[in-house]
Amino acid sequence: MTPIILAPFDIPEGPQNGEEDPDEQERSIPYLDILGGVEQAIRKLTQEAAEEVRSEVALALKRSSLPKPNITKDEKKALVALRRNPDIVILPADKGNATVLLKTEDYHQKVQQLLADATYRRIPRDPTDSIVRKTTSLMKKNLPPEEYNRNLLPQVPVPPRLYGLPKIHKENTPLRPIVSAIGAPTYNLAKNLNSVLTPFVGLCEHHVKNSSEFVQTLKTIKVHKQDILASFDVVSLFTKIPVKDTLELLGTRFDKKLIELFRHVLPSTYFQYQGTFYEQVEGGPMGSPMSPAIANFFMEDFEEKALRMAKLRPRYFFRYVDDTFIVWPHGPAALNEFLEHINSVHPKIRFTMEKEDNGQLPFLDILIKKREDGTLSHSVYRKPTHTDLYLNGESHHHPSQKRGVLSTLLHRAKTISDAENLGKELEHLKTTFRRNGHKERDINLALKRTFEKPERMKDEGERPIARACIPFVSTISNKIGRILQKRKSSGPLRVATVILVMVNDRMPQPTGHRLPPVVMRDRTLRSTTRAMKAPIPLDNASELDHWVINEWEKFLEKKPY
Repeated sequence: MTPIILAPFDIPEGPQNGEEDPDEQERSIPYLDILGGVEQAIRKLTQEAAEEVRSEVALALKRSSLPKPNITKDEKKALVALRRNPDIVILPADKGNATVLLKTEDYHQKVQQLLADATYRRIPRDPTDSIVRKTTSLMKKNLPPEEYNRNLLPQVPVPPRLYGLPKIHKENTPLRPIVSAIGAPTYNLAKNLNSVLTPFVGLCEHHVKNSSEFVQTLKTIKVHKQDILASFDVVSLFTKIPVKDTLELLGTRFDKKLIELFRHVLPSTYFQYQGTFYEQVEGGPMGSPMSPAIANFFMEDFEEKALRMAKLRPRYFFRYVDDTFIVWPHGPAALNEFLEHINSVHPKIRFTMEKEDNGQLPFLDILIKKREDGTLSHSVYRKPTHTDLYLNGESHHHPSQKRGVLSTLLHRAKTISDAENLGKELEHLKTTFRRNGHKERDINLALKRTFEKPERMKDEGERPIARACIPFVSTISNKIGRILQKRKSSGPLRVATVILVMVNDRMPQPTGHRLPPVVMRDRTLRSTTRAMKAPIPLDNASELDHWVINEWEKFLEKKPY
């Protein structure tokens, strides 16, 4: 079946694990989440000030109403029907910001084809418990108490989960394997080790930090007519990182205690798919927060060796993780020999090459083009499959998120495009914003913020004493925000609010691969409880729910409306 590619959209969640069908539930404002967020903030106020906030918030909630739906009933029914159809899988595309519909059977076949590769092997049982025990033991042995006590073990450890994203820009739509390791036994420890390793990465002259920095580098480059622009891409870098060699390199920089932790985390490459457990037999762990830094750390040593051993060297050589840009002055035949050379440096590392076409070459999100005078032009690059679809202006997201979409894309245009390409890029963006439902006024304000308004220094005297994280409901959240923002205590202290959108932040994968809702909810509530720093019962989620409700019921008994 040929995948069906659509504009990105949110699929309403269907019933899961015995939950009530959302369509049969009455739409309602998330009062409990709002009250919990407000209560967390006002704990730092005096009792009198807190009572005033409770009074105003309770009145605002009593008068609140639901926002109007931004899709019709027929559209919602269609989306729900798609969501409930067990014969199709709905996924975001790997690139291009599109939504892809695949037959469930085809999706599972593509994943099984990935798992049939020699890179993976099946393991008989879930190793999570044994990894938790070993991780705990190693951290107690090798970390100081203050480090170990920073919750480096997740409270509810779960196995990493595999899913695939369709590569719609490639023939036959293969899947890119993605492993979500959030909540895995070594996830927090890997984050900690990543912070230790990061200062030692990116110090070589060939390192590219981001597109913005690379554009500044391009401005200093001048090429000759015979020079060839080319790029190299490492094939499946993360799954090909030689762990043994990398550990030896790490041993030259860190002490034995840290190396023991690296040696534990790096080979932790197991994951589950459809209840079956697999292990990645080589390379770094996919989904680990440490993998990008490890890949950079190894590649810096690799490129130093490759360039030192090369008979002929590029005029310029720059690398961003697994993508490398070069300017080659020695002709096409020698360029092919250089590709053969770098593919012979290490048996696990293989490169593919793309050469300039008509004097231009895409690299990262930049289109680089030769000028007659030898300088390089640069503009924003989009793949042919890119949809130009972004967060819609009519979406029920907080206005700051919509503004953020406009500002981010305009800032990229300003940063990447040179003077001769900027005007064309801005016209393209304005057309794109209109097609995505954004109002002309918002577009003009975003342009003004990006190109006219100077950055303001933050006034340290206006720092809030507390922040309330509450769901965004357009008809009520801003009112509650204003109630909190105007609240002042005796002196310069004041309460401010951060209003967050509470959306489904689940992995884009078919039914059967999600974390159980009970686990997700319990973990979220426990995190909230820790932030509140109060002796709240933690035995189960329902006790915490009842605690918050009872506290506000006691208050409302005093302040009837």
